Amino acid sequence: MKTRLFFIVCSVLLISLLLTTVASAGEPVTKRVIVGGPDVCAAFGESPGCDKNFSLVAIKYADGRVSGQWTDQWGGGYGGFHAEIDCLAIEGNDAWVSGVVTQGVFHDPESGEDWNMAGVQVSTKVRDNGVSANDPADQISLSFWGSYFQVCTEQPAYPLFDAPQGQSVVVD
Repeated sequence: MKTRLFFIVCSVLLISLLLTTVASAGEPVTKRVIVGGPDVCAAFGESPGCDKNFSLVAIKYADGRVSGQWTDQWGGGYGGFHAEIDCLAIEGNDAWVSGVVTQGVFHDPESGEDWNMAGVQVSTKVRDNGVSANDPADQISLSFWGSYFQVCTEQPAYPLFDAPQGQSVVVD
């Protein structure tokens, strides 16, 4: 409960900061998505944070431009990435984002090799199930790339996992 409240407060502060920044730039925001949490560990019976973290902020402006940042860090020494978001689609309380990795690595524990992810297209889906402690947990999908990548406007049916220690805010 305290963790969820913390993420809600942080999300509200971040939204306020973003709106202030955007308002000062003169371009209205029409849609936004903010997600943060320790990833999907609980969905697999693991402790929160076992898979490091998952966070993103995506903003769509009145002129159609999309900007944002996305980080997914994996546990177990597998690596992670940072991406620039360039696509945002919202339908109801579901949001899809996609973008391009600016820096990141995937570590293959079997071979010991590191794969540089810079330049790779990535996509994901999130669901905002509300902010009350009585609401179901918000949900996120895994991050997809390679043959699993689909641009956000295709609204792929990625599987969603409960993220009870995280918070998703989808504003259409």
